[in-house]
Amino acid sequence: MFRALLTCCFAVGLLAGGSALAADETYTLKLYKSKKGDKTENEKKEEGKTNVDVDFGGANKKEELPNGNKEVYTEEILEKKEGDRRPTKLTRKYTVAEKTDKNGTTKAVYSGKTVLIEKKGDKYALSVDGKELSKEDAPELYKSFNKKDGDPQNEDFLPKDAVKVGGGWKVPPEKSEQIFKSLGEDKMKVDVKKSTVSGKLLKVYKKDGAQFGVLEITVTALVTELELGEEQFIKTKEGSKLVIKATIDACIDGTIEFEDSKIDVTIDVSAELPNNGSLTITASSKGTEKTRAAKK
Repeated sequence: MFRALLTCCFAVGLLAGGSALAADETYTLKLYKSKKGDKTENEKKEEGKTNVDVDFGGANKKEELPNGNKEVYTEEILEKKEGDRRPTKLTRKYTVAEKTDKNGTTKAVYSGKTVLIEKKGDKYALSVDGKELSKEDAPELYKSFNKKDGDPQNEDFLPKDAVKVGGGWKVPPEKSEQIFKSLGEDKMKVDVKKSTVSGKLLKVYKKDGAQFGVLEITVTALVTELELGEEQFIKTKEGSKLVIKATIDACIDGTIEFEDSKIDVTIDVSAELPNNGSLTITASSKGTEKTRAAKK
């Protein structure tokens, strides 16, 4: 902690006596694009809880639902066509893969194993030791790879123009609309025109000869409808929203694969039910993600 304080004081001293031109320097944000042969070490962790409060038919029910997941794996890209956003063949060697819910923590069937992920036709197939890994055995993993073609990518959150340190940007409507659709996964509807996706470049620094930076991305989605059952939606009260705030430390010149992210998610949604009933859902979660190029 004291080293951090000293670093901050030293930085303030430099800023006080430094050239004003430094503040005018701009940076074109560019993330690393993966290619065949890349191998990375990855760690993801998320913890949170959801509170549901329902008044219906003269009865009140309150429930708190814990949720979380943890993954540690080594990923290797075996095949990727130039220009494609995603590889067509890769492996993930999982040392940890577990999920937490109200029933406790359980390990995924592929924890401690190597999963082969290969695109066949327009879908990705999963297998372990030559045996198919079904959608039921790995629902989250299956869903993460079999997304719609129009789903947003990391680059969609970045500005087209160069930005200064402290400078911000807003993601244009044609891209933000797709981001909001992917958030709901058809379980909620969002007011696209009033919802926003914005970013800010907090700081920059050099490391290993590359340009690094810390970004802040904020997604504010105003929820207008919520799914109760199959294709049955109810209108939410004004002010219902989902907010995602991410702080991302990454290489911003596209030369090194590195990311260290912290993500906070909050949900506050309420709606009226028939017969003077009501529904309130509040949720919060904190997550971290780390990606490093594996040592050769």
